[in-house]
Amino acid sequence: MAQSTREDVILQLDRVDTALEAPEADKAAILHDALEWLADNPPKVAADALYYRERLQVIRERHGAA
Repeated sequence: MAQSTREDVILQLDRVDTALEAPEADKAAILHDALEWLADNPPKVAADALYYRERLQVIRERHGAA
């Protein structure tokens, strides 16, 4: 397992947000993959994992996948 940096976390969140914007997006699969990414790439700083989860929740709500 590779540890991710804060920049990695922010880039991954951007990728998730962008993927969810597609009209044909499988929102459940994208969000599942996003959580798996976090499990496979734990951030070096624990606070970044919390930030990832909180931002992912905001993204989920914004795209109506709550």
